[in-house]
Amino acid sequence: MATHSKIRPMSMRLRLLLLASLFIVVVLARWIVNNTFYNYQMNINTAVQVAEGSSIQDYSHHLQITDDGQPRPQIGVSLNVVHDVVLFTSPRKGDILIYRIPVLTYTPGGNLVAVVEGRRKSEGDIHSKIFAVRRSTDGGETWSPPQRLMDDSSTISSYIGTVFVDDTTATIFLMYAYCEFCPLISMMLMNSTDDGITWGRPRNITDMVGEDYAAYPGPGYGIQKKHDPAKGRLVVCGHGFHHGKGLVLLLSDDHGVTWRHGAVVPSVPFTNGTAGDFDPDECQPVELPDGSIYVVARNEKVYKKRHCKIVMRSFDGGETLPRNHTYLDGALVEPRIASGLWYHGGTMFYSGPKHDYKRQNLHIRWSHDDGKTWSSQKQIWGESAGYSTLMMPPQDTSHLYIMYERGTTNPYDEIAVTKLEISTWEGS
Repeated sequence: MATHSKIRPMSMRLRLLLLASLFIVVVLARWIVNNTFYNYQMNINTAVQVAEGSSIQDYSHHLQITDDGQPRPQIGVSLNVVHDVVLFTSPRKGDILIYRIPVLTYTPGGNLVAVVEGRRKSEGDIHSKIFAVRRSTDGGETWSPPQRLMDDSSTISSYIGTVFVDDTTATIFLMYAYCEFCPLISMMLMNSTDDGITWGRPRNITDMVGEDYAAYPGPGYGIQKKHDPAKGRLVVCGHGFHHGKGLVLLLSDDHGVTWRHGAVVPSVPFTNGTAGDFDPDECQPVELPDGSIYVVARNEKVYKKRHCKIVMRSFDGGETLPRNHTYLDGALVEPRIASGLWYHGGTMFYSGPKHDYKRQNLHIRWSHDDGKTWSSQKQIWGESAGYSTLMMPPQDTSHLYIMYERGTTNPYDEIAVTKLEISTWEGS
């Protein structure tokens, strides 16, 4: 009995010591995380202040200098509508009430594939959906009848995500989130090897990416890098995690067989954000000629009370998104929305509503200096307009396509594709 009475107090003291140690470790870990996020936010603040002078400028007043100190020839661009086709009309009755979230890609064979969400009960995100696809073989003039790629159950909701092409293997991919409002989402990947005519069964890549980095891809398109570093890499931009908010780049170096996360940019705070906090959301990447990746993201919480896009840039193939290259672009006004982005031949094109809080007045704008200034613009739709995406087939670089939500009083009445001819010229 005496022996037992001596052991019991030692055991209690040991347990208390262990609990105290654990408490100290948890507090220290939280302090490190909070301090890291605070430092991140402070760096963002500095970068934003530098970028707030960004504005839409006429190219004729912005003299660019080449690396050897000589004036760069001024570039002029105009966009002219070739044709406009309505792909999906929201019936607001029957099995599918609303069509939303336009996703568009070229195919390895030079054709077009358009994918949308069909929402069963309302225009909101939470209800079950289908993914519907149409295909064009004549430059967008005519389209195949809609086919269903995916159909949720009555209680599950998926998120359409991102489409992209591996030009090396001639494969089209669609990455999406299954069960988007579950405690843990599943990242799914499906592909087509016959130019978008048929699609394989989706496979779950959540374990590859890691549960902590499983996110909502896009919406929009992913890229395959054409320049070093990491030439040939597939890059998809995702947002939101099961335990917090933020942005992540998802990477594959083996043509989509395996995936991992690269750069991660957390919201500040990571959870329970309020108006004015830093919260990058739906995102779209493009690659610039120097091999860097330029990302434009939805400013979900209207950071610093600025109704404009968050811009980031990676110089290592998507492994990191440095804080000193993260800023708000005051020229890209937005009503918290997913927007289109495309880069070709020295010109970056951007699409989105030209309004700070209403989804209306859709424009395409363009920049000749990698997004530093935005030189000109063209109105695409003057009334209600929502999400949009841009695309240019490599086989036809004289045309730009925009797929977007539009209507008269509601931006979700229909989803259309407009084909635009690009005219360029150089001036002194």
